[in-house]
This record gives sequence, C-alpha cells and structure tokens, in this order.
Amino acid sequence: MEIAAPFQKHSTTSKEAARAVAGRLGRMEREVLALFDYAKKYPPGWTDAELIERFGTQSVRPRRIFLTAIGKLRDSGTTRKTRTGRNATVWALA
Repeated sequence: MEIAAPFQKHSTTSKEAARAVAGRLGRMEREVLALFDYAKKYPPGWTDAELIERFGTQSVRPRRIFLTAIGKLRDSGTTRKTRTGRNATVWALA
C-alpha cells in the first residue's frame, strides 16, 4: 500500500506538492505524515512518546525531527502528560 504525503483535498497545487515530496521521503517519513494527517481529527497531534509507542521503535523520533526541520510538522503549542507524568510537546502538521 503506497502512502502519500498529506495534502489539502480541495487544492490541486497541494496534491501536486504532495506527489513531488512523497518521492523523496522514505517509507517511515510517509507513514509518520499519514499518521499526523489522521491525527487532525483525533487525537490532535502526537507526542514523541506516542509516536514511539505507535511505531514500536525509537527510530521514529529522528523522522519526526527531520519532518519538523523541513517544515512538514510543527509544535502545536500544546502538551500532554507522558506515562511518567512529564509534559511532552504535541506535534502537528504544519
């Protein structure tokens, strides 16, 4: 199953941009973006700990960092508690 980068369904240029970037992103980056696209509805974004739990590997965190650096993800301005009770940044689509 091919996973494309998220795009605005009403925008032709957004679809074109998603197709262009999808070819340059690795499989895990595309999966992370797809998960964030789903999270626009519920839950509103993901913490690093939630991503690690969802993917079952800590190697997802460098993917989130990369996607943040290229402007695909952003700090949502909110936090959620981790299992240890600490606040963690909630990341969302940019």
